[in-house]
Amino acid sequence: MKKIICLLCIVYLMIPSLGAFTPEPDMSWTKKVGARQYPKGTKVFNVSDYGAIADGTTLNTKAIQKAIDACALSGGGTVTFEKGKYLSGSLYLKEGVNFEIPKGTILLGSTNIEDYPEIDTRVAGIEMHWPSALINVLDQKNVMLSGSGIVHAQGKVFWDTYWEMRKEYEAKGLRWIIDYDCKRPRTLLISNSEDITVKDLTFQQAGFWTIQLLYSSYCTVDGVVVQNNIGGHGPSTDGVDVDSSSYILIENCDIDCNDDNFCLKSGRDADGLRVNRPTEYVVIRNCLSRAGGGLITCGSETSGGIRYVLAEGLKAKGTNVAIRLKSAMNRGGTTEHIYIKDVELEDVNVVFEANVNWNPAYSYSTLPKEYENKPLPDHWVKMLEKVDAKKGTPSFRDVYVSDIKIKSSRKFLEISGNKDAYMQNFYFDNVQGDVEMLGNISFAKNIHFQNIDVRAGDNKPVSIENSNNINYPKDIVGNAPFAYQLNGKNSNTKIVLDKHPELAFYFPEMGGNLKFGITGTQANKWLSEFKDVSVQQSDKKSLVYTLSDPLLGKGKLVVTVISLSQSDGVIIEVNPVDIPQNLNLFWSYGGAYAKVLGENEHGRLKPIYCRNNIFSVEQTAFTLYHGESMRLKTVNAVMPVTSEIRLSDAHIQKSPQAFFESGKKTDSPALAATLPLISSQKEYFCIYKQNDKADYNHFMLPDLFKEESLKK
Repeated sequence: MKKIICLLCIVYLMIPSLGAFTPEPDMSWTKKVGARQYPKGTKVFNVSDYGAIADGTTLNTKAIQKAIDACALSGGGTVTFEKGKYLSGSLYLKEGVNFEIPKGTILLGSTNIEDYPEIDTRVAGIEMHWPSALINVLDQKNVMLSGSGIVHAQGKVFWDTYWEMRKEYEAKGLRWIIDYDCKRPRTLLISNSEDITVKDLTFQQAGFWTIQLLYSSYCTVDGVVVQNNIGGHGPSTDGVDVDSSSYILIENCDIDCNDDNFCLKSGRDADGLRVNRPTEYVVIRNCLSRAGGGLITCGSETSGGIRYVLAEGLKAKGTNVAIRLKSAMNRGGTTEHIYIKDVELEDVNVVFEANVNWNPAYSYSTLPKEYENKPLPDHWVKMLEKVDAKKGTPSFRDVYVSDIKIKSSRKFLEISGNKDAYMQNFYFDNVQGDVEMLGNISFAKNIHFQNIDVRAGDNKPVSIENSNNINYPKDIVGNAPFAYQLNGKNSNTKIVLDKHPELAFYFPEMGGNLKFGITGTQANKWLSEFKDVSVQQSDKKSLVYTLSDPLLGKGKLVVTVISLSQSDGVIIEVNPVDIPQNLNLFWSYGGAYAKVLGENEHGRLKPIYCRNNIFSVEQTAFTLYHGESMRLKTVNAVMPVTSEIRLSDAHIQKSPQAFFESGKKTDSPALAATLPLISSQKEYFCIYKQNDKADYNHFMLPDLFKEESLKK
């Protein structure tokens, strides 16, 4: 009876959590995040009844505010709109109000900065006077913003102003202050409030940050869409900023912006250290980031500390950095207990970045000489206040990253600490995918990696400098080129062989890898580790290995490989001569990648090559299916009849026995088998592409070997 061993579109995690890495953390706080109540009032207040006109040009600030005030005064309810476009300046929501923008309604932000009265607030880490947002929830409880409509902030006019001012400021050595002098309205500000819900709205073209949760607690942002890449390149158009706030839930959001997508902050420099209020107990789940600076960013405003953050079930497409920790050497604060898991990444620039010296031109304030001894604005004085070196040293520690899938990204790691601020206690588990380069680690300690299968296009290792206890796994499979080649039946096919019995099949796509070892009571060794191996090759049709090693006593192992004449493939004879008893021959096969390997890629049994391989096993013959579901390719094999075959984990190849016992719960399956190795009893293996002249079974192999020997 045919036995099907397969793994297709199913991912088995290596471990259920990071528990094998470190003690399980107490995550009970995750059940307490988010708004605890919602407005329950049933009265409806239509802004049109208060004089609002949906023509897109009439300024409706006063009319809409009248509806909000009336709703709050009556004990709460819903403020809503007829379909149309409503132009407005700053609005201020109040307790008990559900501010509904229904489908077909667009709330337009005024392009006149005078329509946004200045208030005392915090912006980019310091407390200062700054324009109100378009929608404000200040010192309130139990407020909701909802609906399937659109809030279009019309922020491009503010973007253009910023870019013009920035040119002037940079020329004067004032890059550090331009972001504060160029005042631009946020779209939604929730400040010093609790039990606030934002649900299902679409926000477009923010003039500055889109949603800021400041000094607030128990807030929910659910189902929000941010589209800030409309009409140009908007500076500082963050998606959702959690700023010195706690017990926050963000879920089911889709963010497309030109700065950090989801960002956690807690003040900067001397002013942030004075306030000293952390961002803590934050859950971000089931969200998507598109263009933007960071799927998940902690910092750069870290002064009050950032801790207890769970981000899970996330996707990033085209985002610059997926996971970003950033600060500066005058920020201070500790970022810790950050848990990020179950993330899918596509076309991101950097997967994981941690930096304590981020953007120096912005992060460090230096007053040009021509401004010395002159009156300065209050926010300039705050930015120029010196910070004690010890207090200003930031700390990043206890960061846990697991279950990450990477597709087509440039760099895996960019971890850059400082001699006074080492990155420490980072844990990476079950990370898989393709990058151009692995990256670098400097000034870090206790950076742990487990179940890492990240394939770098440049085939270079991680660069590690000035660091301690970094256990980035070495590539136990290796990527060295093979030493020999046999020709296949077809001109575009070749079989490559190493200096020991290991073969890769190029059909011309990578069709798999066959390798051997020896196991036994006191034996567990790859043939590549044998002491003496000699190779004879007289032509492009055959090759003979003769191996000796203390494991074989005075005996030897003769392995002859001959390419087939009727098919693309090989017939192999393994002849044990005068070897001890109780030894087993180990073999493994897998890694059919369905792609032609690049110039710097070689057909080792890499886990990434094994993904979505499907094995159909009938006794000791098998067919390996690989490639796209509608265009499957196949490789056939006949192995010794005494083989005990198992589905095994290609991640675990430290030794033949470990590979054999690794188990079938894996996303990178390969076949592994052992069979008794008996002196003078020859064993035969055949790997081939089946056709009408090539369809073999075990009993045919000895004669097939003889026939091909005569033809070579």
